[in-house]
Amino acid sequence: MSAFPAVLRRNRLSHWSGVLLLCVLAACSREVRSEPEEAPATERRLALSDATADDAGPIGYSAFLYSEHDADVFSLMPDDEVSGSGVPIVAIHVEVGDRVSSGQLLASLRDDIAQLEVDAARPEYEELRRELERLEELHAMEVVSEAEYEAGLYASQRAQANLKWAELYLSRTRVRAPFRGVVSRRYVREGQVVDETEPLFRVTALAPLRARLLVPEDDVSRFPANAPVSIGDAMGRSGTGRVIIVGPTVDPGSGTREVIVELREVGDFKPGAAVTVDVVEAEAAS
Repeated sequence: MSAFPAVLRRNRLSHWSGVLLLCVLAACSREVRSEPEEAPATERRLALSDATADDAGPIGYSAFLYSEHDADVFSLMPDDEVSGSGVPIVAIHVEVGDRVSSGQLLASLRDDIAQLEVDAARPEYEELRRELERLEELHAMEVVSEAEYEAGLYASQRAQANLKWAELYLSRTRVRAPFRGVVSRRYVREGQVVDETEPLFRVTALAPLRARLLVPEDDVSRFPANAPVSIGDAMGRSGTGRVIIVGPTVDPGSGTREVIVELREVGDFKPGAAVTVDVVEAEAAS
């Protein structure tokens, strides 16, 4: 009889241990189910656009503005033939934020060797050019043979090519802007040795600006080529642009097509700005 209470106590302990375990499991399951799944980044961006539509302007597709003319500028200068290394920068003529025109001088590299090559090639070419003129006159009078005339012609052409190469080499010691825009980055300092593989500056055109949209296939008919679009941002700025490219293929992963819109009158918009873009309906456009 004495063993019975002990068994009973063990059974009661097992019972309450099981109940406690079930409660813990139920609480954990409720806690796991109560955490909402995180929405994809694209959906979060669209939801943010919807939530702030009253302040940010039109509800549409989220995108970032970019400049089609946006490029790093290189020196295009090969290694120094004497030292085997790059060429040092002797002067920097612009700073970040400066507006530049096409062809404007951005930096100057050491040019003494390049200038000596031009100075050596020019007189040689001038001498052979005059010799060719003399041979042409004699050839017309049939005083010199065809072989002598051709030898003089080829020598003059080689000298001209050498002069052109020397002048090209010299021109590459002057780094110039490829197009009109603003200096958005400066990668180098005065005195730094650079070669043709290293970017020196980044120049970005401020207009026109473009935006790339990923539009679902069932909605892309709203964005025909040349259709007007509205562009707005969270700061309340707005503008209008036009559809310039409608992608011919559908991305199999997302079921979207690429649509490129262009904003020519950029106003206060800057490259890299986050905007919302939507087509202007026919009634609103009229």
